[in-house]
Amino acid sequence: MPTPTDVLSYEVRDRKAYITMNRPERMNALSRELMRGLAEAFAEADADENVFVVILTGAGGRAFSAGADLKEMAARMEADPEGGAQVRANGHAAPPRALSAHPPVAKGGSMPGFDDVNNCSKPVIAAIDGYCMAGGMEIALYCDIRLATRKSSFAMPEPKRHLLSGPAFVHLSRMIPLGEAMRIELTGDPIDAERAYQIGLVQGLYDDRAALEAAADQMADRIMENSPLAVQFLKRIVKDGRDMTVDHHWKFAEMFAFMLQRTEDALEGPKAFAEKRKPEWKMR
Repeated sequence: MPTPTDVLSYEVRDRKAYITMNRPERMNALSRELMRGLAEAFAEADADENVFVVILTGAGGRAFSAGADLKEMAARMEADPEGGAQVRANGHAAPPRALSAHPPVAKGGSMPGFDDVNNCSKPVIAAIDGYCMAGGMEIALYCDIRLATRKSSFAMPEPKRHLLSGPAFVHLSRMIPLGEAMRIELTGDPIDAERAYQIGLVQGLYDDRAALEAAADQMADRIMENSPLAVQFLKRIVKDGRDMTVDHHWKFAEMFAFMLQRTEDALEGPKAFAEKRKPEWKMR
């Protein structure tokens, strides 16, 4: 189990890991402690063979997460004006005080918490209730499926605070139409859940938190009807292969298909179908 923390809860039920950001009084702002908790929780879920799906949410009903803890960031920058200005609370490199032809840029694999969500081999469902902003929205983008209540809203307000977003400007324009991504990034203004659904940012809308949680559970259950290894391989093929050429993507997929056909579960799938029963996956 991850190290207990007041800012995050982790629970496994019915082969689902429930990870809840728990700073409702701060709209689940991403403090250093919370980011460490996310890193530990996702590492635990990824390593646990009894976990098939992860559901990530925020406590309190006001926000999934409002983004970086700007109060913590400001305090750190005041305490260390030179060094503090270089690193944002959510792990991204910040612009230097003087303009440079080669400013520091956060690289993949250097953002604890964010990277752990992105690299989790298990499917991750974001259950979004309320504000989903800045770093909070970036974490949601790293999840595989996003579900939201109708009251939720989405924004990347970093430019309003003289900041640049991190993973968002890389991933957002690859997930939704370019014009919509530019509108969100350049204005910093929020969009409501209905618009987010229309442009494909979220995959389902629900009237209240109870309906959202039920839908997330149902989505997880549907995923868990499938072969766990096939699901994990498919996630890897789709996410890692989307920047490849079609020919390279196909060859990449063939490699995983070759490995999948050499597992015990390769026989169990068609055998269970022929015998009209549910498969009993061995995951080997």
